[in-house]
Amino acid sequence: MVRSLLKLSLLVSIVLLISITTPLTARAQTQRSIFTYAAKFVCGKGNEKLVSPGQYFTNINVHNPSPFKRTVYIKRFAIAFPEERPGPLLGVFGAPLDPDLAMTIDCNNIYKHTQTPPGSFLEGFALIYSLTELDVVSVYTAGHTEVEAFHTERVPVRRLVLPITTGVVRDLMRQQHQE
Repeated sequence: MVRSLLKLSLLVSIVLLISITTPLTARAQTQRSIFTYAAKFVCGKGNEKLVSPGQYFTNINVHNPSPFKRTVYIKRFAIAFPEERPGPLLGVFGAPLDPDLAMTIDCNNIYKHTQTPPGSFLEGFALIYSLTELDVVSVYTAGHTEVEAFHTERVPVRRLVLPITTGVVRDLMRQQHQE
């Protein structure tokens, strides 16, 4: 009798374990975790209707903190217009980032990818997506003829679990497989 109860208890435990892990495994095959960052940028000669007169610059530093694993990232730009008007979401630009290396997204890079004339006033968000966690820090400077304001800010990470059919997930996985 005791032996039968032990066998039954073992069987119930196995069935329960299988029923719990099967949906997780199935979900893991259809979903992927990604890391996202929304780094604010302000570039160009200030429009007096919007900001103080002067010249604004943003550098967004991105570092791969892994000492041994190469990662890939993609970036997009969400332009912000005045008077609560949403601007366009522009491009998908990706690249690899080797272990422990860093790169900068600066105003010239933003102008190039948004097809905006250099020096024009432009603000919005640089959206960075990666399959691994990154270090992202924004550096802001402003002034007239020399630097009058300087500020740095660590950009917080958001972890999203998305279906692998989502465009950004497909783009990251495609970028990773090209490496």
